[in-house]
Amino acid sequence: MDKEVLIQMANQITDFWSPYPKTEATESIARHIHTFWDPRMRDQMKTIIDDGAEGLSPLFIETMKDYFNGPKSPPKPAPSTPQAKPKAGTPAS
Repeated sequence: MDKEVLIQMANQITDFWSPYPKTEATESIARHIHTFWDPRMRDQMKTIIDDGAEGLSPLFIETMKDYFNGPKSPPKPAPSTPQAKPKAGTPAS
């Protein structure tokens, strides 16, 4: 796809979501790109961003840099220390 068309599309998506709260906007932009853009388009956009992101909205750049870092997983709880089980025939305390 033509680089200029891809940049224009990215900025139109960002313009649509920019009035929303930032968290909602970035999540929605990333979800749109992930759902509706072909992997080749996403790869081309990564190259555009890596090459300086000229012409792209700052909100789009921030969103996509985060997107390209991969999914966010909730933190795992620290493993708990197993409690010793009482021996058979011994009263539990």
